Amino acid sequence: MAASLRIFTQFSSVYGFRAYTVSASVDFSMRNMLHEMPAQSHMNQKVACDKPIDQFSLMKLIDSSISSNGFAPTALLFPEFSRFIDCNLCNTLIRRYTDSKCHSRSVFVYTQMRKLNILPDSSTFPSVLKSVAQLCRGEVGKSIHGNAIQLGFASDIYTNTALVYMYGICQQPDDARQLFDEIPDRNVVTWNALITCYTHNRRFREAIDVFREMLASGAKPGEVTMVGVLSACSHLGALNQGQWIHDYIVRNRLRMNVYIGTALIDMYAKCGEIDEAKKVFETMGVRNVYTWNVLISAYATNGQGEAALQAFDRMVVEYFKPDDVTFLGVLCACCHQGFVEEGRRRFSSMINQFGLQPKIVHYGCMIDLLGRGGFLDEAMEMIHSMKLKPDAIIWRTLLGACRYHRREELGEFAFRKLLELEPMNGENYVLISNFHTQKKNWTEVGEVRELMDSGGIKKIPGCSSIEIENAVYEFKASDPLKTGHEEIHKMLEDMKKQLKLAGYVPETEMALYDVNEEEKEHNLIYHSEKLALAYGLLNSSEPTLRIMKNLRICQDCHQFFKLASAIYKRNIVVRDIKRFHHFSGGLCSCKDYW
Repeated sequence: MAASLRIFTQFSSVYGFRAYTVSASVDFSMRNMLHEMPAQSHMNQKVACDKPIDQFSLMKLIDSSISSNGFAPTALLFPEFSRFIDCNLCNTLIRRYTDSKCHSRSVFVYTQMRKLNILPDSSTFPSVLKSVAQLCRGEVGKSIHGNAIQLGFASDIYTNTALVYMYGICQQPDDARQLFDEIPDRNVVTWNALITCYTHNRRFREAIDVFREMLASGAKPGEVTMVGVLSACSHLGALNQGQWIHDYIVRNRLRMNVYIGTALIDMYAKCGEIDEAKKVFETMGVRNVYTWNVLISAYATNGQGEAALQAFDRMVVEYFKPDDVTFLGVLCACCHQGFVEEGRRRFSSMINQFGLQPKIVHYGCMIDLLGRGGFLDEAMEMIHSMKLKPDAIIWRTLLGACRYHRREELGEFAFRKLLELEPMNGENYVLISNFHTQKKNWTEVGEVRELMDSGGIKKIPGCSSIEIENAVYEFKASDPLKTGHEEIHKMLEDMKKQLKLAGYVPETEMALYDVNEEEKEHNLIYHSEKLALAYGLLNSSEPTLRIMKNLRICQDCHQFFKLASAIYKRNIVVRDIKRFHHFSGGLCSCKDYW
């Protein structure tokens, strides 16, 4: 209760609301929304009142207006109807608009209740708050929260659950948690709202912590809970925790429906366990298009392009209709494996056989496929023929291909296009700097660095994580001595010596040009994925180490990990921003094509 009052009091003081004015606060905060409402429809026409009007007739008229996409809430403005309008009718109208995704209209009905001096009840708030959440209007939600408190619904479980959900979706997770902690009685839906809250705001570790709190409280998780927490494990690459949740589902005989099954496939795939993902898929009694899409994408990102294409063909044979997400997975599979001709054929079939219009992401895959295959002129032709305006990803992909194939003039053109679209994105400057570094154009490298310095543009720092015994450890690209990790420093030095004996030669070509060779090697050895690997070798006896990275793995780390997998006899799985690399016995699943 205290948290609720604090949230409302802070909001009230900012906007000058008076504590005793129940509906004025909503009307004030809704002022900016009302001008967004569509023009009033035929409901504004004069209403014929030759026949008696009762509430049933009014509801029939409103239903007709909703089904014909009319603006039924304006019925609340007609004096002829006022004596038939009460809280129940308004609640029905709010629910119907919320359910039909007419969220602005749902909130409008709530504001009109004030004009008619109709007080909301406990059934009013859940639906209208859901609409507020979908509109992402947190300031409106706070004022409605204040109304609920003033009207005595501060302890109502349904209202509070809707408020937790609303704050989470409106990117106010701390307010959601503050309110949740002071709810006296919670149900499964309330707990789900807080898991959802943290997942929506990409605070995945906290989502998993909430799941554990939920179990400790005695609440029994259901389908929504499982899908949410498995999604959090997927994003973190937290395999051990994901497996524990899978075991929990089996132990407690929870129904393995299509949603939980699909979430499990996604979790295993994003943790690099493609065989486990396939097992779950094969045991599912019911599948949908999303299930197939997750499986195809899993194969594509884990270096099994042939299996991805076979899964697509099987999907079609089993009478599932592919959608644009399906083809994104198929084209990614072709791209990761370098299947240029197959990619051309599948892209054509998307349009001609299945009647789907490519989106910008599909063109991005094709530009990547053609560019890395050396068909840069064809890639440019496709860009020019697109009906869609090329985005930054298209030009960045082309720039990367130009660097690989040393097409300097075209690369400069792509970079200029990037600057027009994303002048403050450090990744673009790093790409063109690497382009010039590769050709030893040191003057141009210096100019790019000066451009970044003068504009205050920073590149994204490398960050990697590794899960050991249900705990996730993060590392940034820096000297571990500065953070007190001397054992990692010593381990990396030992590893470098061992790997050099096996033929490792640091790839210093892309390192900073204005430092000596020793400093270049020093900088390379402290890439974040190497720090995570050293920590994993020191602290885990598991045969497979799994590392997640926020950027693309560099050439030096790729060579380093291949040799490390052979020397230390460990399987190493690295999930970077593009795909998975499975290192084993000195080889990588990408076959050095990434």
